Amino acid sequence: MTWEWPGYLDEFHARHAGRTEDLLARCTAGDLTPYGWVLRPVAGRGRRVLDVACGSGAVAGELHLEDAPDEPSGKPLVVGIDRSLAELRAARDRHHAQVLCADATRLPFEAGSFDAVVCSMGLMVIQPIEEALAEAARVLRSGGMLSATVASAVPLRPSDVLVLGPLTARLRTPPRFPGGAELTGLGGLLERAGFDVLEDARERFAFRVRSADDAALLVDALYLPDATDERREAAAGWLTERAEGRAEGVEVAIPIRRVLAMRH
Repeated sequence: MTWEWPGYLDEFHARHAGRTEDLLARCTAGDLTPYGWVLRPVAGRGRRVLDVACGSGAVAGELHLEDAPDEPSGKPLVVGIDRSLAELRAARDRHHAQVLCADATRLPFEAGSFDAVVCSMGLMVIQPIEEALAEAARVLRSGGMLSATVASAVPLRPSDVLVLGPLTARLRTPPRFPGGAELTGLGGLLERAGFDVLEDARERFAFRVRSADDAALLVDALYLPDATDERREAAAGWLTERAEGRAEGVEVAIPIRRVLAMRH
């Protein structure tokens, strides 16, 4: 292993700020995107929302579509935190989001400051996760909600393997995360941090590749610390070739897990 996670993640988000949002905003399961799915449990409930590992501010963008008559602005108060300055700049530019450069394991907020904490596809990269969950519990009021999504291996359709298998073979590695793809033991970690787990669900989202740009977006948005540029190009090229001549393109499955928990 010639890489270390903190340095890899810093470089990845400096080079690819906004790419995760660009990808996930186009992933669908019925009429839902992953952002709509992570926000559905807290929609209309959280007037003060903290978005942990906010990236380019997609969650803030979604929440600003809601109304909050009790707030002076008429909108929910949404604060995002992230370690990447490039992503935070993108969040301000794209969504005019209120964001801070901060570490999820040392949140700069008082206890009980928020009604809801949202973390979209971030828990897999936050280390140590135990400290991040403890901090999420600390800044939530009693009865406040945590809604988090992470990567998952399932559900998949039999046809998905015909795409994911060759794609992974060309990359010679699946996407990787510091905390592992499935975050084994997450339920227990949440309970020890002061949460009651209300739901642990999985959903199959899909991204459609119709062009070389789509293929490059997909490959660029994946955490692939072991993959060389040559392997990335081979994978993107293979997807592009499969999409050519097909009006519907190629559907690439992206399974996601959602965990919903309530603060004691």
